[in-house]
Amino acid sequence: MNYLEFRKKIEEFPLFETGDLRLILGKKYNRSFLNNLKNWEKAEYIVRIRKGLYFPGDLAVSFNPIFLAKKIYQPSYVSLETALGYYGIIPEAVFTTTSVTTRKTKDFSSAQFGKFTYQKIKATAFGGFETFMEKGVSYNLALPEKSIADFFYLNRAKLDGSVEQFESYRFNEEYKYNRKTLLKFAKVFDNKKVSFLIQEFIKHYASK
Repeated sequence: MNYLEFRKKIEEFPLFETGDLRLILGKKYNRSFLNNLKNWEKAEYIVRIRKGLYFPGDLAVSFNPIFLAKKIYQPSYVSLETALGYYGIIPEAVFTTTSVTTRKTKDFSSAQFGKFTYQKIKATAFGGFETFMEKGVSYNLALPEKSIADFFYLNRAKLDGSVEQFESYRFNEEYKYNRKTLLKFAKVFDNKKVSFLIQEFIKHYASK
């Protein structure tokens, strides 16, 4: 099988794992194919995101890293600085795709897509995201208010709730924050410091 034949077979699966290929290729998934896979990676026809997870090289330029985050490390959803930047709540971070997970904190790096970082939160607080489908790949993205709550929880040790500190993160004062939703997500963490930080945030940014 040459690369053009292979590319046609995975046209509907832009992000694929070796396990998926067993089902797609059937008997053609053999030692010869695995050798081809290594050669195609060396030639940059395909990009390895992590062990066993691949992506067609010709799509790499036009693909947003947030589409890949869930597949790299599960369960997870994009949140924190990446989601806050996506919504225009803080200036967008472009070099790292940040997510939260119920598993241990972990980082991955890709030459084509940059760094992916996953920070652990308690299982009872895992939620508050929506699932979308883009270019054949599903991804999870936190709601704006959950992104804020996640950010406060994971940075609670260094945050003091002052206006000056909030302003140092350049939170968008014109964004229409939903105070009820912020309070709802504060409760899921069951943490006094997170509740305090969100209450202070509401006073400055979502008091109306």
